[in-house]
Amino acid sequence: FPQDTHDFIKPLITGRSLHVCAGNSLLCDVRVDIEKQDIQDTKDGFILGDMFDLVNVLEKQGMDKYSFDTVLCDPVWNLGYHVRHKLIYALRDMVRPGGTLIFNCLWFPKIKTMKLENMFVGLNDMAWRNVSLIGIYKKYQSHLLF
Repeated sequence: FPQDTHDFIKPLITGRSLHVCAGNSLLCDVRVDIEKQDIQDTKDGFILGDMFDLVNVLEKQGMDKYSFDTVLCDPVWNLGYHVRHKLIYALRDMVRPGGTLIFNCLWFPKIKTMKLENMFVGLNDMAWRNVSLIGIYKKYQSHLLF
């Protein structure tokens, strides 16, 4: 993240947190990425893994579905339309009822069992660049899921 995006997102993270597609960010307790960056340390919360296989990746570390208060994701922005739903479902399944998903991308989904509470637009100083859309989703409480 650029520093201003990092500074904006940091106070939104509460409780036990997961950062998917973490790259070189140190935000969140647990960080997952397909590629390890030099700054990441496996002894300090980094897990090498695929964003589409979060359940298996985290179960190998003793973590279950629905176990994070906050999930943050900044996926690759050229992610194909045909696989975007797979990522969203994987992220949704990590958020506990009442928890929050912070999704930073140039597209934003409608997610069953989650409500889009806020949307922020991140602008940059470069001409002809994509803007960052930061969606803040809240997962319904479990009694509202049925």
